[in-house]
Amino acid sequence: MKLDSTDRKLLNLLQEDSKRPIKELAELLNLTVAPVHERIKKLEKSGLIKKYVALVNLDQMERNLITYCSVTIEKHSFKSLDGFETAIRDFDEVMECYMIAGGHDFLLKIIVTGMEEYQHFLLDKLSRVKGVTNVNTQFVMKSVKYSTAIKLPA
Repeated sequence: MKLDSTDRKLLNLLQEDSKRPIKELAELLNLTVAPVHERIKKLEKSGLIKKYVALVNLDQMERNLITYCSVTIEKHSFKSLDGFETAIRDFDEVMECYMIAGGHDFLLKIIVTGMEEYQHFLLDKLSRVKGVTNVNTQFVMKSVKYSTAIKLPA
């Protein structure tokens, strides 16, 4: 889908606050409500806007431990990689999972209430996934920047 500068501005505004009223968006874009509504529907229909979510405050949710785990899989066959990916999708603690190149096969972002819950996750869930041979964990000490927005040039 080809985006014009108004589409990019609109996407930036929606990424800042997707609950912003269409009337306010229209004012910020110097348009009327109808074309802004049509643009949003077009962006949704094209799949460029996948969904709308609420970002929760992790401290208020008592999710105080963020870890990144590099995971190595024993065999690099389709069956073992697909089996790992299927298992990971069922773990609520895993917020993000990426297949990576380099010394490990996958990178996981895990958010839990604390060390005890992480230990339970590691010993009772992740290490029991067939094919997992190595897990290297890094613990987040301080969150410096947390964003999901992809800034688009106007």
